Amino acid sequence: MQDPALRHEPRGALTPGIMRWPVFVPSFESAPDYLERDGLLLLGARLGQAAEITRELVARGLTHVRSHRDLAGHERMTEAQRA
Repeated sequence: MQDPALRHEPRGALTPGIMRWPVFVPSFESAPDYLERDGLLLLGARLGQAAEITRELVARGLTHVRSHRDLAGHERMTEAQRA
């Protein structure tokens, strides 16, 4: 039986597949162009990607970059702001 806590998660978020790191690259590259001043960007991440996502966002000039942990203590959501 499926865990009730996971019933609203898209299947692609729960199973490994071909969509890995490259899917984020367009988001990183274009985020500063689409965000208004003080606008926020939130990205969900697979396990182990938070540090690399953080580096990419900072490299593109976004500020207040930080990761948030899920209930299991894993960094799964990264937040950034356009200055």
